Amino acid sequence: MFEMNTGLQWIISIGLIAYVGYSLFKTGKEFREYRKNSKEYLAKHKDAKEEHYGIWQCTLLVIMTIACLGMALFAQLFSVDESQLLLYRVAYLCIGILFVGLTMEMWIHRSIIFTEDGFFIGTRAYRYRMITTLEKSKGIIKTIRVLFQNGDVIQVSLKIGELIRVRYNEFKAIKKEKKEKRRRR
Repeated sequence: MFEMNTGLQWIISIGLIAYVGYSLFKTGKEFREYRKNSKEYLAKHKDAKEEHYGIWQCTLLVIMTIACLGMALFAQLFSVDESQLLLYRVAYLCIGILFVGLTMEMWIHRSIIFTEDGFFIGTRAYRYRMITTLEKSKGIIKTIRVLFQNGDVIQVSLKIGELIRVRYNEFKAIKKEKKEKRRRR
């Protein structure tokens, strides 16, 4: 069987942990920004309604994180070769760290706050009046691309996209009704 010396194992391990740690740091930074901005948005908009659509996925990712961290602790039970034990532990640890990052990303992109004139998703707020079109993507995983007048494009899940479409159509109907009332005066 392939034997790897201990020095090379340590180099690979440090490289993997550094890469995964950096990835988690970036995701954590985005998650903190999401938390801060969403709290500000909720404080400014008293009519806001917050909805989460990835709770079961986040729960599954947390379970997988715990399983990977447990496997990292008990890697000696899964490894036949003691010389490969370090790599097994690092691999399970890195996968667990990736699951933590995926959980945060899932929470960020599957949570939306609706108000009368717009919505907050990710780390930004968007106004309905800025939407130019909503396009359904083709392919295995169905998503909706929301295009805005200023050139911004966001891609959301099909469920969230359909909710945005419904709210956007309601916004347009109310706007049209107000315009008709003003014209009759």
